[in-house]
Amino acid sequence: MRLGISLFLVCMLCISCIAEFVPQTANDRDENALILPTEDPNGRSGEVAATFLSSQSKFYFSESNMSSETFRVSYVTTAKNFDIFKWVFEGGYTDVGSSTISSGTTTIAGSLDDPTTAGQVAVLVEYRDGFGRYDVTHAVANSTDVDVNTKKDFVTYEYVDDLQVLSSNTTVTTGWENPEEGWFSTATTATQTFASCDDSMVGYYEASDGLVGEPSHLIKEFSNFGSSPKNLIFEYKMDFLILPSTNEDSKKLALGYTPIVSGSSSFAIEPSELWSESRLNVTEFRQVIIPLPLIPNFRITFTKYPSPLNSRGVERYPYNICIRNVKIIPANED
Repeated sequence: MRLGISLFLVCMLCISCIAEFVPQTANDRDENALILPTEDPNGRSGEVAATFLSSQSKFYFSESNMSSETFRVSYVTTAKNFDIFKWVFEGGYTDVGSSTISSGTTTIAGSLDDPTTAGQVAVLVEYRDGFGRYDVTHAVANSTDVDVNTKKDFVTYEYVDDLQVLSSNTTVTTGWENPEEGWFSTATTATQTFASCDDSMVGYYEASDGLVGEPSHLIKEFSNFGSSPKNLIFEYKMDFLILPSTNEDSKKLALGYTPIVSGSSSFAIEPSELWSESRLNVTEFRQVIIPLPLIPNFRITFTKYPSPLNSRGVERYPYNICIRNVKIIPANED
């Protein structure tokens, strides 16, 4: 008898632990919510999930003079058991009749029972502002349940540098200016290899004739990048031929920034130093993220400074600089 009672209590306890779907009540609902249950007695009921698929949503460009290129992304819901739906596209535009636009964000609302909007479970969205990151939200509901699925930064349009370096030894016509001929690229020049720095721009340890002991610059101008927050990202390392026994501050890699503003072309502006590195323990690639000022036109300069010269006029501690994965991406505004 006792055994029977114990088994009964255990079964009741297990049953009480099973999750049960509980329809939302009017008191549970936020009337300002993106979507609400329909409460239609003839509608579908039970749980819903706002899942969807899209075409390619990550886009990249390598032109330093950015144009606001238009690109498109298609979306289709994969949700089931729903009656009504919504799409919210930050920075996106459509030509469907049920869409509304506010502050550059498009909202589409539809119902499976409405022939004029039912087809908008699949939609083509046009992004006209180019450089940026954009959120996408999909929401579905039936008579008893809702689900809202927001994907942050789902659509991106970002700058990825092609690492081309101008030089008298190559046929490259666009890329980073290389006035001292102290840099070359292993990413775009098939005839130049450098085992320590594959797919990189390399500041070579051996300076050009007449420039021993002088800084070597790598310069690029960027235009039309907008006034929104943005970050410069790159990876770097130092490749020493002779490792100093003590740190020498004179040898370093520096990042300079020059704003290009109205009237500035009539005189020379020295770049401001945003970042520099002179430590010895950077012999493996490290990533750097630098917030850039909020102006659309600017010049970036990487400068390799030599180590001290010995009595023969040769660098005491020759080293190479390797830079790769250079990007400019939108930054969060919060």
